[in-house]
Amino acid sequence: MLATETLQLQSNHLPADYERHRNSIFANKQQISFLPWPRPAPVLVEDVHSEEHVEIEEKQLLLQPEVQTEKHQQQMICPYTAQLKAEEVMNIVEGYGYHEKTGPAGEAWLGRESFTPRVQKRIVANEIIPMVLPAFPMKSNNRMDKVLAALPDLGEELGLARLANLCSDIKAVYPAGALVVIVTDGLCYNDLVGISDGEVWEYGHRLRQIAREKGYACIRFNRIMNLLGIYRGAEISKGEYTQLCDKARSELHRRYGRPGFDVDTFLKTDEDYLRTYNGYDKFMKSDLRFSPVTKNCPGPKQYKKKVKLIAKSMIVRGVEFAELVRQIYPDSLRLSIHPSSGQTKLSCPLIPQPNSFSMSPWHSTVAVTRNGTFITAHKSQHREDDKYTLVYRDDQPYYFREKSDLFEWKSSNVEFEHHYKQHLVIRDKSVQKEECFCIDCSNGSVSDGNHSTSQAGELSEADLDKLAKLTILHKSVKFMSDK
Repeated sequence: MLATETLQLQSNHLPADYERHRNSIFANKQQISFLPWPRPAPVLVEDVHSEEHVEIEEKQLLLQPEVQTEKHQQQMICPYTAQLKAEEVMNIVEGYGYHEKTGPAGEAWLGRESFTPRVQKRIVANEIIPMVLPAFPMKSNNRMDKVLAALPDLGEELGLARLANLCSDIKAVYPAGALVVIVTDGLCYNDLVGISDGEVWEYGHRLRQIAREKGYACIRFNRIMNLLGIYRGAEISKGEYTQLCDKARSELHRRYGRPGFDVDTFLKTDEDYLRTYNGYDKFMKSDLRFSPVTKNCPGPKQYKKKVKLIAKSMIVRGVEFAELVRQIYPDSLRLSIHPSSGQTKLSCPLIPQPNSFSMSPWHSTVAVTRNGTFITAHKSQHREDDKYTLVYRDDQPYYFREKSDLFEWKSSNVEFEHHYKQHLVIRDKSVQKEECFCIDCSNGSVSDGNHSTSQAGELSEADLDKLAKLTILHKSVKFMSDK
């Protein structure tokens, strides 16, 4: 059995008595107890719904399973207690936000007062607290300088993990819990920027796979065609999806377009959308250089004009889509990946950065430092920095990682997985049983899985030393086998 002595952690260096800690952790390296691989993730409710289920009203169907909530098995909570609990939940939600400092005191979340009653209403009834986030459209078409490829990578994994962690934090203080509905909005914009409908489907399909693999039952997905009621199934094939895309965009405009809408006048009166427009105008100057929609621009002046026209068209679509979301999810907490004043939504960065709002995963790449922190930047920036190397997963470029001999093991065939909040998983392909041990660096505890122990693939002294150092640098380390 491994020793369970508490580690004294430092952020970027080893403690003076490091050798004693190292030896206490791995004193019995010939007999290491392992935990089995995580059990298969539970099937999301979305996956089991089909057109063959009992027919219900269209409005109810649109809200299934994302908004309709189950009552918790406790008695209803009195209003005063619910108010206190609502404030506690809102403190958690606000802690995930990053909004412009426009409140009277320069710090308050302006939307808190309007959203709190919605949370309190759910708490009184012991219902799940619903949140809705329009996001995860598709990867930028600038694969040369901004993103790694067309499919989700570590950036999307971290974004989903943060949303799941938000739900987990809420559940810790309110047992009925919370869920986040991601309404994927790629169809709103992909034709404007020259990305195919099929690519949008592939991105969304892989995103849902990641959520299933991770077991994020508190994260649900919905598509525009489902919200509009022109498709009723939870699952949709690529062929069916691409056939409905044009109809979905047409119906969105027909039902939710504003007659006589003037985007220039609108941008002068809406501060949040003006921020979004300026962001579109900025990032698409690089994105659209690789897009077929600008290939006929004769010169720089015409190119810039084309970019601005597309940015304004995206605002028009965005306004229409926002109204659709508002009508379908009127009582949900509205999250956003765009910076805002916070008046009508909570701006929630998916990969928080120390001094900025953070780039969205579909417009950036992630670099992982040796201590497990995450840095978002364009692909070109990480590529040109000599301290990073590109890491592949399943033959797909997945993220950049700081070069370090801590990740170069000689005695074992290992893979490193970097997770949200500086958690590290090391998979040893040479071990012959489904086993692992876990070291929680927040309290120094070492746990085994109460499973049979056996002699694992022996690590060299040098690799044991690297494992100990990684343990100190990260919040937790799981050393696992997959055989």
